[in-house]
Amino acid sequence: MRYYRKMFRTFTGIAVIYTLLIEIVFLFFYWIPSRHEYETRAEATASQVSEYTDFRLQSLQEIGLMLNVSEYTKKYLGSYLTNYEKLKYYNFITGIYGLTPGSKHAIAITKYDDDYVIMNNSTGNIDAFQNLFYIGDETLDRVIKQFNENRSIPMQVINVQDEQGNEMYVVARCEWIGNPKPIYIFTSYYTNQMFHADALQDGTLAVYYQNELVASSGQLDRTQVLEAVGNRSDSGLVFHTEPSTVAGVHYVYLTKPQQIFTPALMMLIGSGLAAMALGIGLMSLITKRMYTPIENVLQTTGESFTAGDEFAHIKSTIETLHIDVETMTQSLEKYNVSLENKFVHDLLIGLIPPEAIAEGLTHYPNLQTEGPFTVILLKFAETDPFEGTMSNSGTYDVKLRLDAALDELFAQQPFYRIVDLNSETQVVIVSAGGELLPERLRNTIINAEPAYGHEIYAIIGPSCDRMEQLFASYRQTVKYADTREYLNYNAKVVEADEAKPVWKGTVYFPLQEEQTLINAIIHCKTTVWQSTITEIIRTNNSERGSNHSQLAVMLDATVNRIVDGSNINAAQLFGSDKVSELHFRASRSYDELERKALDTFGVLASWFAREQEKSNSGLSEKMLAYVHENYQNEISLFDLADYLNLSRNYVSTLFKNSTGRNFKDYLSEYRHKMACGILERHPEKKLREVAEMVGCNADMLSRLFVRYSGMLPSDYQQLARQQKKEHDPS
Repeated sequence: MRYYRKMFRTFTGIAVIYTLLIEIVFLFFYWIPSRHEYETRAEATASQVSEYTDFRLQSLQEIGLMLNVSEYTKKYLGSYLTNYEKLKYYNFITGIYGLTPGSKHAIAITKYDDDYVIMNNSTGNIDAFQNLFYIGDETLDRVIKQFNENRSIPMQVINVQDEQGNEMYVVARCEWIGNPKPIYIFTSYYTNQMFHADALQDGTLAVYYQNELVASSGQLDRTQVLEAVGNRSDSGLVFHTEPSTVAGVHYVYLTKPQQIFTPALMMLIGSGLAAMALGIGLMSLITKRMYTPIENVLQTTGESFTAGDEFAHIKSTIETLHIDVETMTQSLEKYNVSLENKFVHDLLIGLIPPEAIAEGLTHYPNLQTEGPFTVILLKFAETDPFEGTMSNSGTYDVKLRLDAALDELFAQQPFYRIVDLNSETQVVIVSAGGELLPERLRNTIINAEPAYGHEIYAIIGPSCDRMEQLFASYRQTVKYADTREYLNYNAKVVEADEAKPVWKGTVYFPLQEEQTLINAIIHCKTTVWQSTITEIIRTNNSERGSNHSQLAVMLDATVNRIVDGSNINAAQLFGSDKVSELHFRASRSYDELERKALDTFGVLASWFAREQEKSNSGLSEKMLAYVHENYQNEISLFDLADYLNLSRNYVSTLFKNSTGRNFKDYLSEYRHKMACGILERHPEKKLREVAEMVGCNADMLSRLFVRYSGMLPSDYQQLARQQKKEHDPS
């Protein structure tokens, strides 16, 4: 608390020194003739009370100067402030109010024509301001009119009364800040706030503005002051005129002449000590109040601070906050990039439905760019001629080197994105254009490729005009890549147009497509295996010049693999007269081959579906038996999955397909059913006992009955009692 201690020592020193000086002055002049002593004391009092009042008027002038140089004020006069900026302007004004010395009752700032007023403790409209400052409509209109008609009058003092009849002074100031509309500042004081009441016990202080009496306090009222000033020679009063730091203001202190002044020496010393103690206490209070903004800032750091340099701590906290914000910004940018990459990844592999692509792109402004686009498929193959020369980290290092080289290669392109599909495949999407793209890409790959251990090759797919067409372009590129592996085509970079003549006459049935077909049939994914067969046959028909009999042989081999791997009796499944159709060789066209393939693979898919249904039927019986045997206990879907030794998601799907309801709803309905049976057989049982018997509490039992019976369990119990009496009247 170094700064707090400095403030306290400084203010206390000033208070002590000031008090001691006054004490010395009074002791020194104690032996001077009483009249001369009184005049000196009167002059000191006049100076003190005028400075006290001037201190308050000067604070209003200082507020005006602060507002004059504030950008917030200019925005406010120009009506550019948003609600958030108005809140900042309010905080700025309350900060000025706290930093400006003087005991102000209230402060208000407005430009009057927008019906918006900022006060020291709130904001409101003109009516709220008038109620707080006790200014009537006529008075306020007169003040505003005088300001507007005469810009040479920067300040006015208004005399008002509060609800209890206490006299108040409202000091109004008009600031013209280079704008046709000025800003008005109002500050209100009670009499004891504007004047030094203790020092005015023996005299009266009059405040003159523009040579007009605007306020007074002390022994004389305003009428008596005017009369005394008009007849100075006959009033019998002593006048002390004091200047002011506020333009146009001066003070007149009036006091009665004292003929004899004989205070006791001990009383004088005691008064001095009391003044010193009061000064120290006042300085302590001022220190605490002035330190409050700094203390509030320290509290916002979230740490307890009791020692050291406060401003050094605040500086350190702000620097740490800037670092945290920068780190957070970088993390957010990385997260947004990862979301964009995931969207592009899902778009490439077809996980996003075509009708949802346009809507998805609206969430990623960086992807909303114009085409055409080129899809480049990068393949990383391990050659590893020597044992142990490469590892998994080797592939990662090669990708890093190639990514850096590609970033440099496509740095000038309007759009460039690289997506990792798996450890062996990357896809580059770049704005189309440039005849030298294959040559530059080939040089980049050769420079990034290590001397041994890995081989990199690229396939440049057909270009597309829009982002929505990336999936089709990617699929076409993948087909070229699948075929390249068994055509002994060793070029580092292959273009789609260049590959077509080479791949003409070959059969398109890559191993990956066959695996997809087999898995879809085994797991009964009808849409997948049907679309796979259709794509294979139509691709060979439209893009390849090979004979359909070659594809028939490959499809025949796939069927045999499924039959042999699953121990299926082909003759029993297809019939002895249709076994020969498994060879597909009798097909005379691609269309006939497609019909036979869909029919044959459909029979296989139906066989797997029946087998899966048999298996699921047994599981369904086990699941229901588990619920019926354990409903009285606290069971969940996790418990059922553990009992069956299956995954929770699979059990949840199977349970809903079997019962038409999810596990929680079925269990709740079954508990309600059993509770109804218990109440029908034993209506005298307590509801708490019934709830425990079906595995729930009384509150849950009430919710079950309201949900499934539309009544409370107590009402159902009453009906059960009546029915039992009707059937058993004895």
